[in-house]
Amino acid sequence: MLERFANKHVLVTGAAAGVGQVAAIRFAKEGADVSILDFQSAETTRAEIEKLGRRCTVYRCDVRDEQAVNETVAQAADAFAGRIDVLINNAGFNGHYNLVKDMPLNEWSETLAINLTGTMLVTRAVLPRMIAAKRGAIVSTASNVARRGLPYRADYVCSKWALLGLTQTLALENASHNIRVNAVCPGPVEGDRIEDVMAHHAKVEGKSLADVRKAWEEAAPMNRFVKPDEVANAMLFLASDESSAMTGQALNVTGGFLMT
Repeated sequence: MLERFANKHVLVTGAAAGVGQVAAIRFAKEGADVSILDFQSAETTRAEIEKLGRRCTVYRCDVRDEQAVNETVAQAADAFAGRIDVLINNAGFNGHYNLVKDMPLNEWSETLAINLTGTMLVTRAVLPRMIAAKRGAIVSTASNVARRGLPYRADYVCSKWALLGLTQTLALENASHNIRVNAVCPGPVEGDRIEDVMAHHAKVEGKSLADVRKAWEEAAPMNRFVKPDEVANAMLFLASDESSAMTGQALNVTGGFLMT
């Protein structure tokens, strides 16, 4: 097993389950100590990381809460001599399911608060530590819909488009500090979240769940959904020195659904 992250401290948001959990464990397998920031309990992830002989600290935190984010990031850094070498912004929300003409403002605001503002708040809290260390890597989870529209999902789509703008801006602002900032754009990822998304689309579109799945799978040349570990692979690549010349980029992991 490679140890690309030996002696590194990696902070992962949204690592209680799914892609974030897989990524956190993969970082530990490659030598990292890991801190997890999640609204839900991430004790299962912690247990798996500790089985690997790595340290893991877990913090319950809502990324929309500015004070809580600042305090939690400080605690996470202090537990590892003030260092945060890698930040994985993976906390996110599927959003709501409405046409724009029917969308309540509170639904729109909730999705952007979690997916966009939450990412900004965590990144803002981490950056001074990376700047002081003169190094760092930040990877955020965007989406294939960060590059196209999708009916009934305007809140989610716009939050992910904006996340790519934030990624590029952060890359420009922090390149002189030897901090790289990139994003991954997954296609539909196998797991509970995509099942929930498909169920909502089936309802609003008047289709069966099986028909929605079939259409989405066939939209990708590989004719399947992405696996969580395939997205995690991209995250680790972008966080590692193997991508040392990459910043401000968005890496598609979609089975060919997006090719630009």
